[in-house]
Amino acid sequence: MSSADQSGVPEPWTAQLLHRRLTYVAIAALLLVIEYLTGELIEFPITFVIPVILASWFCAPHIGYSFAIGMAVVRLSFDFVWDSPSILRSMIIINGMINAGVLLFIAFITGKAFRLTREVKLLHGILPTCCFCKKIRDQDNKWRAIEVYIEKRTDAQFSHGICPECAELHYGDVLHKDHPRFNPVLDVHGAQTAAPAKSAAPGA
Repeated sequence: MSSADQSGVPEPWTAQLLHRRLTYVAIAALLLVIEYLTGELIEFPITFVIPVILASWFCAPHIGYSFAIGMAVVRLSFDFVWDSPSILRSMIIINGMINAGVLLFIAFITGKAFRLTREVKLLHGILPTCCFCKKIRDQDNKWRAIEVYIEKRTDAQFSHGICPECAELHYGDVLHKDHPRFNPVLDVHGAQTAAPAKSAAPGA
């Protein structure tokens, strides 16, 4: 991740920290150590959702999936290190699979919520706009085309066409059959004159 946002303003150190994967590796490692030291009394450590949610939101959903699977597998290995009764091994494996499934679901929902949040970004406040060319002045006092300004601050993308009114205004003479090329030739004063006769073919 870049240390500056789309407007060119550097991100605060807290935001930079949240966008680094190493942050969540450290959090996950700390939680796993605490889980190991507390023993096998807790079947589903609820604190595991913290790095999964944060990584899915601030990094990417697939990073959250990685933490969900990795933490569930490490937690499952603790049960074998603790030398649980062999009769319970199958239940331990099932419980580990359930833990992984729940964490994966949480990562999926978090990633989907983040995508939806990005899709509904809104521009707030008063936008200083040129009354002639419609460019917008940004916080750096630079005038940007409205397409550039909005694309930098939202996920919207522009495509260009022409509306019927502008087509009529700029290309009406081409679109309508009353264009002079379809009528008798007009002289410079607008009076109708006879269209120039085609030259006879040689030898006619």
